[in-house]
Amino acid sequence: MNDILACPSCGLDKTEAIVHRGSYILRCAACGEAIVATSFMAISDLEHQFSAFADPGPGKRPRPETLIARGPLRQISPAISDAAGEGMLILLIPEGAP
Repeated sequence: MNDILACPSCGLDKTEAIVHRGSYILRCAACGEAIVATSFMAISDLEHQFSAFADPGPGKRPRPETLIARGPLRQISPAISDAAGEGMLILLIPEGAP
């Protein structure tokens, strides 16, 4: 177990990345507890490929029709920021992730 990213509430070390307003948050995939957060601007310039979905809740798989954007984070970050700025929780999934 990675003690640095282990959930302080339930101890699980599986995390999900969400964006809310201007924050990038790693949360526990089991109970939803926020583990660590930073500014979304701090990561929004990455070239890594992501899919961004309306958040279905901790540990749940997003439905295809809730897709907001897909591609390099640098290119899709404006769409993510717009949706997150309206109060929507955005689930970020790295492309190629199970």
